[in-house]
Amino acid sequence: MSLVVCMKAGQAIVMAADSRGTVGDPRGLTAINDTYIKIFPMGNLGIGLVGASEMGNTLLDELNKKNVASITDFDQAISKIVEESAKCFNQWFGNIAPDKRPVVIATVAGHRKHPNGSHEPMIYMLVSQTNFAPQLFGHMPCLIGVPQYAVYLAHRYYDPSISIEQAKALAEYLIAETASQDPKVGGPIRIAEINVTGYRELTTKEVEQIHSENEKLNQNLRKFFLERRPV
Repeated sequence: MSLVVCMKAGQAIVMAADSRGTVGDPRGLTAINDTYIKIFPMGNLGIGLVGASEMGNTLLDELNKKNVASITDFDQAISKIVEESAKCFNQWFGNIAPDKRPVVIATVAGHRKHPNGSHEPMIYMLVSQTNFAPQLFGHMPCLIGVPQYAVYLAHRYYDPSISIEQAKALAEYLIAETASQDPKVGGPIRIAEINVTGYRELTTKEVEQIHSENEKLNQNLRKFFLERRPV
């Protein structure tokens, strides 16, 4: 299983993911692998994938063959991704109903350029079982994979006015806290920022620094409750 987080931060977007892959029935974990990459650049866009990982990677390869990364207009890129994804699955699985096909869920994020020259951050979710019909996210983060804990924490802590640095910290926190409670999420965390200039993935050192600062805040919160005395 997986957790991919995508949220708007002013005019920027932050995308993050764990790196755990699981083998076996998810109701009874049998094996794990913490080397999976789940967030990817595609031109100026970011794409996060969960579900059947090999199938998702094959789909990503097909999109690269179609040179989707060269499409600079956001709406045209989304339309091409939806069209080619649906076409591939229909070709591969023929008469099998969409809800019976392998599950691949994608988050696609980038910036729409308006006629006046301004840019608007956009986040879509595409799901294979609904034939990749685009689902547009507004102010709340897009959380795919194992979202239960992250949904609760996002509702508590996320605000659309969040800065990009705060969004990076929150994205890391959502994944790390989920991993502390659910073994289907885990491994090294990857974080990327998507600006009007394109996609940039943070270095391992940058992510480790964010995690260290988040842990200090967690320790201070625990200390507050443990040392608090009745008035």
